[in-house]
Amino acid sequence: ASGCTSLPSNEYYSAKEHKNGGSLTEVDSSVIAVKTYQGIKTAISTFVKEGREEAVLKVSDYEGDVQEAISKVCNEITDGTAIGAYAVERIIQSCTKTASYYQVTVKIIYKHTKEQIQGIVYLNNASAVQNALTGALLDHKDYLVISIASETINEQYVKDFVTQYYRGEPKSLIALPSVNTTVYAKPSNPRLLEIQITYPYTAEQEERMKTVLANRAAKILANAKSSSPAYSAMKACAGLISAANYSQPYGSPTAYGTIVEGIGNSEGYAMAYKLFCSMLGVKCTVVEGTLKGASHYWNIIEAEGYFYHVDPSACELSGINAAFLKSDIQMEGAFYQWDKTKYEECKGTLTYNDIQ
Repeated sequence: ASGCTSLPSNEYYSAKEHKNGGSLTEVDSSVIAVKTYQGIKTAISTFVKEGREEAVLKVSDYEGDVQEAISKVCNEITDGTAIGAYAVERIIQSCTKTASYYQVTVKIIYKHTKEQIQGIVYLNNASAVQNALTGALLDHKDYLVISIASETINEQYVKDFVTQYYRGEPKSLIALPSVNTTVYAKPSNPRLLEIQITYPYTAEQEERMKTVLANRAAKILANAKSSSPAYSAMKACAGLISAANYSQPYGSPTAYGTIVEGIGNSEGYAMAYKLFCSMLGVKCTVVEGTLKGASHYWNIIEAEGYFYHVDPSACELSGINAAFLKSDIQMEGAFYQWDKTKYEECKGTLTYNDIQ
């Protein structure tokens, strides 16, 4: 040991190459190690989906021009993918060569917030899309972004589903929301649908109104429940007639306006009748069609194994017998028109007099 005193007092450094069996991310999660073109593209695509503003790539053993590959990938993501078209304003990259690898710094400037980008819902089928839209409506969400490959899921599909949900669930939505959908579509890539929903009322207002509507409807239907769906449907129609007044120009198009405020148009009557039938366990659908060429709404119900038309607003004007338990042929004879491919065929033989 005493022999060491003869060594110079300078600092001594020893260096050797570090053999790391894993990826660089085990040392520094902000740096991603890649070797192929697809690896570069996957990494930068992941940065975009995560909403990262800056990240570093370590490119080693790459066969080709790294700078050219990085530029090509950035252009492909920005201009050639739905996520890029939706999220990315531009990508700035710089490339530095070291002795054994290239270090690439990527800076991404976005069109949307990090929360919006990370909130994208990646789905596989129409059923999943419907579930996502239903959840958004129930939670009163006003913004939703969906990624899906199917070309049938488009602006009209989203609008039709929201309308269908509203028509089928009058207890869940007080009024029909408006929907604006922007589709980002690129060849061979999943489509991205940016969906903005505007509700006529706030979430707090809707909750209060739903409580008032449910209480009012329960009072009107206090003695309407029956083991016979047809009889329950008749009592629901009679209850609606007693609770509201019909006005096509000025009446409300909602169940709430018709039942609580007491005045509705044909759409409001059809929505109110749908609500009443649902509460009484009667299968009921809102029908959108025309009467003598003018837009008009009514209902189709199921009773005793058959389907029948019921127009509650016409029952208000001319008596229940005028438009209760009618067949397709009878409705056509009364100048009603509708898309028969969308609704059940009505050919039952029950009449209002039979129920009486």
